[in-house]
Amino acid sequence: MLRYKWQDIKLTGSYLFLDATEFDVTSNVRQRIELTPRHSAGFVAMWERHGEFRVGFEAYYTGDQRLDGNPYRSKSKPYWHLGLLGEKTFGQFSWFINAENLLNIRQTKEDPLVLPSRSPDGQWTTGIWSRNDGFVVNAGVRIQLNG
Repeated sequence: MLRYKWQDIKLTGSYLFLDATEFDVTSNVRQRIELTPRHSAGFVAMWERHGEFRVGFEAYYTGDQRLDGNPYRSKSKPYWHLGLLGEKTFGQFSWFINAENLLNIRQTKEDPLVLPSRSPDGQWTTGIWSRNDGFVVNAGVRIQLNG
């Protein structure tokens, strides 16, 4: 993880390499743990003047993941999650807008979640390996009551 601050701008970056494996007794080999990305990373940039405004951008990367019991694929697709935030303060009131998942990433755009038939362990759905909420925007006002 790296952090850098220059005047009113803050940058944060992170990267994770995870080599997580388990022994599979049926095939007698080590394999990557299901639903665990080997590579993931994040970046956040924020421009903020305390008590006045803030504007931010975030980007998160999730690498491919091994999938078990998924009839559509044995490995997930890597994906990005992008977001924007803006907030402006006027005295006790702060107006904000937040946009998440700008690329509208949804696992259901790739494959159905519901299985064609119940799996041997009784499940009706595949494992969740990606986002499923799609593009989201919310806005509102914050009121500071203590002055």
